[in-house]
Amino acid sequence: MWKHILHYIFGGTLIGLGMVICGSCPGTVFVQVGSGIVNSLFTCLGGLLGTYFYYIFVHERISIEKLPSTSLVLRRICDILPISKFAVPWKSDLNPGLLTKGTLNPENATGHFLGLAAWPPSACGAGIGLLQLFFIFFLEKSLGVSSAFTVFAAQVCRIKIIGRVLPSLNSFAYGIKNYVAILFALGAIGGSALSSGLSKTIPLGSENGTNILSSILGGFILLLGARCAGGCTSGQGISGTNENHLS
Repeated sequence: MWKHILHYIFGGTLIGLGMVICGSCPGTVFVQVGSGIVNSLFTCLGGLLGTYFYYIFVHERISIEKLPSTSLVLRRICDILPISKFAVPWKSDLNPGLLTKGTLNPENATGHFLGLAAWPPSACGAGIGLLQLFFIFFLEKSLGVSSAFTVFAAQVCRIKIIGRVLPSLNSFAYGIKNYVAILFALGAIGGSALSSGLSKTIPLGSENGTNILSSILGGFILLLGARCAGGCTSGQGISGTNENHLS
C-alpha cells in the first residue's frame, strides 16, 4: 500500500515541478494554445514526450500489482473520517432570492461576461460542475484533462506492431470514452480562442513566457507526473476533490 501512496506523492511532486518550469498545467496548456501563446505548443510537445516515456519505461514497472478496491488510496475521505457525505456549507447559494438581489444576476454581477478578459469564477465553476455531471452520468468517468495527451499519443498504436509492443497504451486508442478526451481538449482550445477574440486580448509574447527548452522540459515532467499520479490538477484536483477521494 505504501508503495502506491509514494507513487501518488512522487507524481504530484513532478506535476508541481513541471508547472513551475513551464508555467502551465495539463488543463491550462490548451487554454494557452487557444489564446495564441506560442510557447504552449512546445509544452504540449513535451507533454506528449513525457506520456510516451511513461508508457514505454515506467508503466509496466509500477503497475505490476493491481490495487484492490479496498486500498486506502482509492477510498473516499467520508469513508475514513466521521463526516457526513451530505454536509453542504454552500446551501445558501441555492437560495433563489440571491438571483433577484443581483448576486447571481449576470447583468448586475458580471455584465456581458463573454467580452471580459477573465470570466467570473462563479460562471466558470458552474460550467465545470455541469461538465462533471455530464462525464459521470453519460460516460461513467470523471473529468480529467491529462488523459487527452494519453489518447492522442495512443493513436500510434493503431499501427498493429506498436499496439502489440505497448498494450497498456493501446487501450486508449479506441472507444468513445477516449475520443471525448480529445474533443474536450479541442473544445478548451476553441473556447479560449473565442474568449480571446471577443475580449480583444493580446496574447503574451515569448518574452513574457518560458523559453522553448523550459516549455518542453516542463511539459515532459508535467505529464510524466500526471501519469504516475493517475491524474493531474483536474483529474485528481477537481474531480478527486469533488468525489472526496483520498488520493
